Amino acid sequence: MSDYLIRFGNEWFPHDLLAEDGYSVTPNRRTELEAFRDADIELHRVTSPNFKTSITLTTCPMCRSDKERLQRIINAAGSMINETERKVSVTYWNEEENTYKTGMFYMTDPTYAVRGYFGGERWYKPITYELIEY
Repeated sequence: MSDYLIRFGNEWFPHDLLAEDGYSVTPNRRTELEAFRDADIELHRVTSPNFKTSITLTTCPMCRSDKERLQRIINAAGSMINETERKVSVTYWNEEENTYKTGMFYMTDPTYAVRGYFGGERWYKPITYELIEY
């Protein structure tokens, strides 16, 4: 696939599992190291040159087999760098620079809520994945 929003390792996040309005990215977040006002009360900021990105993905409601497919993509070789720390390698579309960037991200613990059983299969409410760049 040539146009994707996010890729875990070499596996792109399937668009069919993404909820409408289910992708947001805050690219190149600035981190303030220090701020102070001088004698003229002028504000001075010292900002880190290392910008960090945060990404939020929310799925549509999905059946168990789709949830397991998504988990295989996220945990694929080349993506999951450290399972205990939930450290993943992600390539994403950086909206500020209009180019793909790759980074190491911490993935917060997702919550899995069962919606019910339909057609003999377990269905889940939307699952949100939050990724914060190291």
